[in-house]
Amino acid sequence: MRPLAVALACGPNVQAVVRSLTPPMLSKQFIQQIVRLKPSSTTHHECRQCGYSVEKEVDECPQCGSHEIAAYDLE
Repeated sequence: MRPLAVALACGPNVQAVVRSLTPPMLSKQFIQQIVRLKPSSTTHHECRQCGYSVEKEVDECPQCGSHEIAAYDLE
């Protein structure tokens, strides 16, 4: 009964509507991207004031302006 209700509500675009209801985090392409990801670094850089994750070349936090950037080695 539910598929008929969806078909009546959406008309000929049922497949497009159903696809748009699928969360992007569950899409096949997204999952393939996650599986292929490799850690770019084993060091995490973070602002000590606000906790914002920053790039390793940054001297100042773009979030709060602090110059206290901590580097954590991850294993």
